[in-house]
Amino acid sequence: MAREPRQKGTSVLPVVAALKAHPDRQKLVPESLWKYFEDPGLVSGWYPEGVYFALLEALVKTLDPAALGGDVWRYFARFSVQRDIVGVDATGTVPSGYRGIYGSFAEVDASDPAQFFRQTSRLWSQYHDTGAVQIRGGRVATNTVVLGLLGFHIPIEGFVHLQGYYVEELGRLVGLQIVSKVTESTARGKPTCEWEYALARTPATEAYVASLALLA
Repeated sequence: MAREPRQKGTSVLPVVAALKAHPDRQKLVPESLWKYFEDPGLVSGWYPEGVYFALLEALVKTLDPAALGGDVWRYFARFSVQRDIVGVDATGTVPSGYRGIYGSFAEVDASDPAQFFRQTSRLWSQYHDTGAVQIRGGRVATNTVVLGLLGFHIPIEGFVHLQGYYVEELGRLVGLQIVSKVTESTARGKPTCEWEYALARTPATEAYVASLALLA
């Protein structure tokens, strides 16, 4: 039997911690998953994706979108970038001389969008042990880069959007203005997930898009 895909503790443990602090955690989470409230867990550990998605869906039910800027999934993306890339800690500050566990992925200049999207694609494997993000091509008319996720089924539509928001947040961090759009989603029955990333027009971004395989 094929092994179930796994998610890195980097993502799982904050969800567990938020649920553990909720007074109705045992009502929100199936009893079979209560053990995660007792296990201290490891940031470097790997956990079943099915468990992660079940916990994430439970957490979403506890959150008020209006209190988080209107979109829970965009909030999650911003939180992840600030924690994992920038290194913001639980107090909301960045300790002196510290950066996030994946801080090296922000070591790219806005004038090098090719490197940015290579880094973005590689980030997937830092959080997941299954699937791969690939650059499919570009659309010159809209100055758009198209990325696809192969070999992985995302069951939650919001989580598909979260991936696009994460790239937007990472772009903002390095000085690239990006707007994401989900064009295909396994949560909606498609065989793969796909995102379009519209870049603000600069000589560097236009040259990069033109260098890609041109898509209709």
